[in-house]
Amino acid sequence: MAQESKKIDFKSTVIDKKACSITLEIEVSPETAGKEIDDAFNGLQKQVRLDGFRQGKAPISIVKEKYADEAKSRAVETIIKGTILDALEKEKFLPIDFPVVDEFDYKIGDVLKYRFTAECHPSIEAKDYKAIPVKKEIFKVTDASLAQSLDALRERNAKLIPSKSGVVGKESFVMVDYEAFDNDVALPEVTAKNHMLDLGSQDTVKGFKEALEGAKIGDERDAKVDYPQDYPNKALSGKTITFKTKVLEIKEKELPELNDDFAKDMGTENLEDLKNKVKEAVEAEEKRRQDNESEKQVIDYLVEKNVFEVPQSLVERQKENLIEKMKEYMQKQGAPKEYIEKQAELGQEKFKEEAEKNVRLSYILNSVYVNENLQITQQDLEEEKNRMKSANPGRDAAVEKYFTEHKDNISISLKEEKLFKFLFDNAKIAEEVKDMPLKNGN
Repeated sequence: MAQESKKIDFKSTVIDKKACSITLEIEVSPETAGKEIDDAFNGLQKQVRLDGFRQGKAPISIVKEKYADEAKSRAVETIIKGTILDALEKEKFLPIDFPVVDEFDYKIGDVLKYRFTAECHPSIEAKDYKAIPVKKEIFKVTDASLAQSLDALRERNAKLIPSKSGVVGKESFVMVDYEAFDNDVALPEVTAKNHMLDLGSQDTVKGFKEALEGAKIGDERDAKVDYPQDYPNKALSGKTITFKTKVLEIKEKELPELNDDFAKDMGTENLEDLKNKVKEAVEAEEKRRQDNESEKQVIDYLVEKNVFEVPQSLVERQKENLIEKMKEYMQKQGAPKEYIEKQAELGQEKFKEEAEKNVRLSYILNSVYVNENLQITQQDLEEEKNRMKSANPGRDAAVEKYFTEHKDNISISLKEEKLFKFLFDNAKIAEEVKDMPLKNGN
């Protein structure tokens, strides 16, 4: 049989109460606190080993002398555990997590007084979630936009060949060696051999483009680059660096011709089939863009129309998750640790705003789900399982295993799909069909 928690006499006072948080002050009399301290000393007497005494036989006076701080700590912990939940129950307040206790200083013989703050889920009724205005721009694929997509495909499959002119141009690929100098002081850690520069890329530093244009193989050019103060590499930040560069090779792109042979290399039957496949891919990507933009409009509208307090502990947790995702992404991109930490620090306010929006949205969507009696049925789950099997022919056993192990996550995903289907089915959607815009203003 589970041991009942000890009942401790206390007095509680509400210091502050909001929609989803409460701050209480608890007072325990010197007599009640003293009894808990005596109990703690008695427990310690049975446990401690002191020189010259068998375990449990040390005089209580010696135990009190040596273990006063430990007894006080144990008594305080017992008192907090024995009063904090009772105080919340008295206020009919159901906490999300165990409350946060403020720091306090207690002296034996005094009134034990402490404060704590607890948070609860807000009680909300979502509103204005029907007839949400959604403006949907539908971009149709035109001959011109399809031609751009085909040119982009050719670009991705281009070959690099030796430059026919032998002179570095604005779009050249240049193989170089370079050494870096800060006011004639060499920076050996910023040295490269056989480094390829794509002068047509926006990522290539402007100083290199200006210095190398017009150069020939064997030419040596100095490229001066001004680095901003917040540049990640501390050896370069805030400095003007001279790169002594030698041109080794000059290459240019050779694009494949747009014909049946190229189409077959791309895994299609002929040029017409390739055009159809590219068009389908562009249309699928455009539909994803439309869906994402429409979903963003719905979310922004719901958050704007449903304003209420949310538990800050959940906001903080969500903020930390967002920051960790950002850090992981930047680490994969190879950003230095110091730079990542600085970006995380600078983005605290932005991440908190996004986190608060996400937490509030979760309450809004859950309210809609409950209000409209939406449910994930066994049939929904079976249909999703069959869809996964169709997408993975011959792997029925693997799908069954995956479904069993990830059923909760799959249910959450289906719940979200059903929610947004309901919202869009009840939205006020205005569609406008336009030609697919061309890139670079062409």
